[in-house]
Amino acid sequence: MPGPDAIVLPEVNTISVQLDPVQTFINSMTLISRSEELSGLNPWIYETAAAFTKEQMAQHNLVIIGFHYAVVPVKFWKDIPSYLSYLKNCDPVILRDQLLDVYIDYEPCDMADSVPDTDKDTLLADQDFFLDYLEKKFTKAKTDRKVESKAFELLNDPPEMQRQITSHMQFLWDEHFKAEWQRILPMLEDAVLAFEQVDFRNMSREEIAKYIIGTDVNADFLEEIGENQQMIFVPSAHNGPYLGMFHYKNSHGVIFGARLPEDTQVHAPDLSRNEITIRLSALADDLRLNILKVIAEEGEMKSQEIMDRLDLSQSAASRHLKQLSATGYLTERRCSGAKCYALNEERVQDTLRAVAAFLLCE
Repeated sequence: MPGPDAIVLPEVNTISVQLDPVQTFINSMTLISRSEELSGLNPWIYETAAAFTKEQMAQHNLVIIGFHYAVVPVKFWKDIPSYLSYLKNCDPVILRDQLLDVYIDYEPCDMADSVPDTDKDTLLADQDFFLDYLEKKFTKAKTDRKVESKAFELLNDPPEMQRQITSHMQFLWDEHFKAEWQRILPMLEDAVLAFEQVDFRNMSREEIAKYIIGTDVNADFLEEIGENQQMIFVPSAHNGPYLGMFHYKNSHGVIFGARLPEDTQVHAPDLSRNEITIRLSALADDLRLNILKVIAEEGEMKSQEIMDRLDLSQSAASRHLKQLSATGYLTERRCSGAKCYALNEERVQDTLRAVAAFLLCE
C-alpha cells in the first residue's frame, strides 16, 4: 500500500511575473490619455500623443476613458489581435453591461458624498443623473463630463458604441502599437525571464511586491487581495515610474516599469538602461531638483509648504511630486489631513550605484 505522502496537493504559486499583451496595450493607451498630467513616461507615449489630431485624441479619450471598463478584458488573452476580434464579434450589450456593472458595484474608499442605489436602466435613463452618479463614485476630479456625456449617448446605442470602440482600437493597433510591441517585446521577455529565476518562498507579499517593482505597493491594494488569490506582475516599457492595476476573477495584476531584479544572471543592457533612464528623468529637471533639495534641508514637508516655498501652482506641484514619489525619491504619507513628503536617501544612493554599475561594468 502507498504511504500517506504518496499523494500530495500541488503547490499553488500565487505570485507570477508574466507578459499580458492586452493589458499592456490598454495600459499604454491609457497613459496616452494622461500624458499631459504625468511626467517621466516613456518618450513613445508623448510622441504618439503628439501624433494624434485633435479629433483623434477626442475619440481616443472617449474609447479609453469613457468606455474603459468595456474595453478592459475580464480574462487573459494570449495576443492583441485575438482580443480585438472578440471585441468586434461580442454582443454589444455584453460590452455595455460589463461597464455598467463596474460602475454599480464599485465601492469608493471615501463615501463622503452619499451615492444613491441604482440599476442599469436608471443609469441610462437620465444624463444628469448619470454624470452626478459618476462624480460621487469616482470624484469630480476624475470625471470628465464632456467625455462621459458622449459616452452616455452611446451607452444607449450599444451597436454604435461597439463600432466606435472596435474601429478605434484597431486603428491604435495597426497604426501605432503593433510595431512598438515588436520593438519592446524582447526587453519585456528578458524581464520575465530574470524574475522567473528568483525564489520568493521566504518573502512576504509586501517584500515580493517591493522587490519586483522597486518601490512600495499601496498597502490598501495588498490588503484587498486574499491569500489564495494570484498576484500577477506585468512589465511595461512605457510606464516610467508609475504603476497600473487590473484584475481578473481570481487574480490581481500590477503593471510596472520593466526592470531587472537585483543580483540577476540575465544580461539585458536595454532593461538596465531603461530603469536608469526612468530614475534620471526624475532628476533631469531644475524644479524637481529644487524640491528634493528643499525637503533634504527642511525635513518632512507638507505639500502646501512646498508650494509656498517654491511658489508653485497646485497642478505643477502635484505633477512633480507625483513623479518624485513614484520614482521613490520621496516617501509620501498622510499627516493632519494633508500629504507630507520626506527624502528617501536610500533611493538616491541606489541610483548612484546603478549608474556606476551600468557605466563601469557593462
